[in-house]
Amino acid sequence: MGSSLLSLKTQARVFIIFAFILAFETLFLVSKLSFETSTDYGRPSSSTPNNAVPSSDPHDIGKILPDGTVTFTPEEFRAGRPEKYVNLPNVPIDPDRDEAVHILMREAVPPPAENLLHEAPTPPGANAIVGLASYPQFMDGWRKLVGSLRTNGYDGHIIVGVNPAIPEEERHYLDRMGVTYYAIEVANCTASIMDGVSDAGKNAVRAKCSRGLEDFKLEWGRFEMARRWLNACESCTGWSMVIDTRDIFFQADPFASLGDPTTTTTEAVSSRSDLLFVEEIAKYSNTMLMPEMSHRAVNLGESGRYKIHVNPCYGKEKVRAHELMDRPMLCSGTVIGTRDGIHRFLSVLVDEFRINNAKGPLCRSPTTTDQWTMNYLYYKGKFGFVRHTKTLPWGTGPVLTVGKPCVNSAIGKNGNSQNDMIVFDEDSGLILNPHEREGNIARVAPTLHQWDRCRKWINPWFREHKQLYMRKDRPEDEPAVTWVERN
Repeated sequence: MGSSLLSLKTQARVFIIFAFILAFETLFLVSKLSFETSTDYGRPSSSTPNNAVPSSDPHDIGKILPDGTVTFTPEEFRAGRPEKYVNLPNVPIDPDRDEAVHILMREAVPPPAENLLHEAPTPPGANAIVGLASYPQFMDGWRKLVGSLRTNGYDGHIIVGVNPAIPEEERHYLDRMGVTYYAIEVANCTASIMDGVSDAGKNAVRAKCSRGLEDFKLEWGRFEMARRWLNACESCTGWSMVIDTRDIFFQADPFASLGDPTTTTTEAVSSRSDLLFVEEIAKYSNTMLMPEMSHRAVNLGESGRYKIHVNPCYGKEKVRAHELMDRPMLCSGTVIGTRDGIHRFLSVLVDEFRINNAKGPLCRSPTTTDQWTMNYLYYKGKFGFVRHTKTLPWGTGPVLTVGKPCVNSAIGKNGNSQNDMIVFDEDSGLILNPHEREGNIARVAPTLHQWDRCRKWINPWFREHKQLYMRKDRPEDEPAVTWVERN
């Protein structure tokens, strides 16, 4: 009996020791796993620049996602490495979104709803410039828009919407410049999209629709027009730019630096960006680089206009503008893409407009406008195919948006038309991309957008550089482009 009791005590001691060892090992493994997990989360991935780690600062949220995806690298741009600059959506990449976008892109595109007034002969180039310019009189605008393109060597398509009563002299000019144009018949909008919505005063693009597209205000409908016009243009197989028209001027062919988008080698297709958004001036790209001049640039999350135009529809908890405090604003008046890329952009944006019209007044124009909707969609990853989509820093690439740099709010209403942030070539007087060089020479900015904010200095500049947009003083004397003349 004594030996049995001793045996039981011994077994109990062994069991206790074993349990203690097991508990200790379990605790050690759990601690090790927790440490390794937190270390992996905090350790920069191989693609993380400058040994950065995720920040707890709410202004920095989205620069590096928990999976290690780098979403924003302004430090690379400031360090003179623009090829390493990225400005991706600050949400995880969603493969399901790619498929949803694919479905949208495969939907049948209706034919243009507008009357085709003139179809130009097929030009030598396959690129396209597309916009709405249905002004009663626009000759000076046509010369700065169309004339600057043709004078500076652009040989692709120009497709525009015009006033149905366009003056005959303007038609003659556009015909000789090889422009295809559709008549935009203004019409009352469908009652459902006007319900509870202000008529936006005298701003016709937010108060009226066009015949055949009565379910979209003109502000939104112009994107559906562009989608249909480009789809109907079988030879528009190169790059396309969907533009504002009133405040655009060209110093060079805007697509010349982009290469051939139709190259089909595996390497070219896998590395190609097919959709390019143009950034307006942000604080990281401000050429002044002085804290006291921060008002000369604006970041998206700081913009009261962004929040005013998206929060009512999407809700501030979903918009989360504080996560975009350091992100650049994207311009809806100059969007560039390949045939597939621009179709992707237009399909997603128009679909969102249609959804918002159905939601109610807070989601309709003019409460929710085109530029702010586009920015919201981009930073939420809604255009899909993130790795094939880029944003182009201010002062680089095909477009220089001069609007904000021409406005110095620190000196009040007289602060328009500043040119201290504009870089001019000393010899030619042309306007340069301040952050882009070809060798030791700064590159001419091919496209100037929002030049109307610079009127006091740019109107004399236009007079001094007439050769950029006209060969003859009178538009009726302007020679036709060669491929039109041959026809």
